[in-house]
Order: sequence, then structure tokens, then C-alpha cells
Amino acid sequence: MTLKSELREAHLEIRALRAELARTAPDIDDLKRQLVAARKQGDRYREQVEALRRSSSWRITKPLRRLRRRRG
Repeated sequence: MTLKSELREAHLEIRALRAELARTAPDIDDLKRQLVAARKQGDRYREQVEALRRSSSWRITKPLRRLRRRRG
């Protein structure tokens, strides 16, 4: 195989890879958006759990939860 034909094949491969990248880029962007949204949702859930644990009702019922765990 000559250098010229190798170069032509490399160019064709680059063109094909660029086309594939162009096809997959929207999917990648969508997945990135979904990941950001899922992380934000996880943060909101963590905040809710922390707020619950800081609440007076959670602290007041701590002895009851402890008893329940002992009884299995």
C-alpha cells in the first residue's frame, strides 16, 4: 500500500468518524442534561432528608425508633 493510498484511507476514516460524532453528539448532550437533572434531584432529596432529621419531631421520636430497632 502506498503512502498516498494510506493517506486517502485515513482521510476517509476521519470523515466517517466525524459523521459518527455528529450523529451521537445530540444523544451525548441529552445524557449530560439528564445527568445534571438527576444530580440536582439527588441534592434536593438529600436536603429533604437532612431537614427531616433536623426537625423537632424526628428528635422527639428518636427513643421510639431506638426501641423499635431493638424489638426487630
